[in-house]
Amino acid sequence: MAFIKVDKKNIYYEEYGDRGKPTIVYLHGGPGESCLTYSYQAKELGKTFHVISFDQYGVFRSDAILEDEVAGVFFHVELIEKMRIALDIKSWIPLGHSFGGMLALIYAHCYPDSIDAVIYDCPMWSAFHTARAIALAVKPYYEQKEMNVQLELVDEILKDTISPREAFMKAMTIEFDNGLDRFCHVIESDRYNAYINEHISDPQVSDECWGKYISFRQKIFEAEDFYGDYLQYLCKIDKPQLLIVGEYDMTCGSYEQEWFKKNVQNGTVQILENSAHLSWFEYPEKYTELVTCFVDAV
Repeated sequence: MAFIKVDKKNIYYEEYGDRGKPTIVYLHGGPGESCLTYSYQAKELGKTFHVISFDQYGVFRSDAILEDEVAGVFFHVELIEKMRIALDIKSWIPLGHSFGGMLALIYAHCYPDSIDAVIYDCPMWSAFHTARAIALAVKPYYEQKEMNVQLELVDEILKDTISPREAFMKAMTIEFDNGLDRFCHVIESDRYNAYINEHISDPQVSDECWGKYISFRQKIFEAEDFYGDYLQYLCKIDKPQLLIVGEYDMTCGSYEQEWFKKNVQNGTVQILENSAHLSWFEYPEKYTELVTCFVDAV
């Protein structure tokens, strides 16, 4: 396993491809998911480009966040830039999935000279709008099943007066069972596990690494900057931007997709039909093709 020291923190990273080619840096979601599940796609993209994929500070194989340390969104954005410098990479293309999409957007806004383009994969640009997208996705199911308690929760999330923090935390309490999973096109666990077993090597790490997920999420959810609305940043970025989103994705809903289409001058949208939140897993060849064509054109 490879580690790099960034701001006195050990960060686990993987590197694929030739450094002479355009560099893509993968920013995983979760929050706290790790780059492990993306390793197959990173290898595929590494056949054409230079790819860096890493566990964010506090996640899995990287050092744990200290108990008394404040580690919000902008904290992690700054670490990404310090990592670029430590790796001696002149510029790169952030590719952010889910929560990583928020990091990618803020990073591109804060460090425009460090990027060549940006790719958003089913991104979360706003905790508030993601909460509403989830509520809107599940509401028809609750209406069909006449599940009044759940409908009350959804209606609370959709109130205009609710705060972003409260809306998001309420959305996190929505319980997905098999019926709701099918209605929302969530990937079947058996299918996902089969993909993991086929394409992802066992990292052979300690139980401590797996347990970091909980503490990382807690740190992020406690941070005020997690609940910011960063949509306005999109129209201030002058480099090419690609939005890849699944047809049934509940993280980047129709509101954010339409906002991107109307306000981003140098933006491209690719909708993957019959796909939900994990498009790189559901249609790996198409996903690789979309990213490759975009980067080749930058």
